[in-house]
Amino acid sequence: MTDMQTQSTAAESPRLSEFQEEVGRLKVTGGNANPERIGTLWGIALTIIGFIVLVISYITAREATRIENVHRAGIAALIGFAIVVTGVVLWIRNSMTRYLRYWIVRLIYEQREQTDALIKALRDK
Repeated sequence: MTDMQTQSTAAESPRLSEFQEEVGRLKVTGGNANPERIGTLWGIALTIIGFIVLVISYITAREATRIENVHRAGIAALIGFAIVVTGVVLWIRNSMTRYLRYWIVRLIYEQREQTDALIKALRDK
C-alpha cells in the first residue's frame, strides 16, 4: 500500500488512524525493562553456547582413544543439543511477541470497525 492510499484510507476511517497511532506506540522501546529483547538475546546466546559445546564434544569424541571418553563426549553433546533447542525456542518465542501483538491490535480495531458498521446498518433499517 502506498503512502497516498494510506493517507486517503486514514482520512476515511477514524478507527484506522487510531490503529496506526496504537501501532506507533507499540514501537516505543521499553528501555532496560524490555523482556522480549532480553529474552531474544538470551536465546541467541544459548544457541551459540550450545553449538560451541557440540563442536567441542565432537572434537573430543573424535580424538578419544578410550570408550569412556567417547561416552562422556556423547553426554556433553546431548547437553549441548538441549541448550541449542532451548535457545532456539526462547528466541522464536520472544521474536514472535511483537509480531503477534501487532496482529491482535489490528484484529481488535477491525472488529470494532465491523461492529460499528453493523450497528449503523441495523439503525438505518
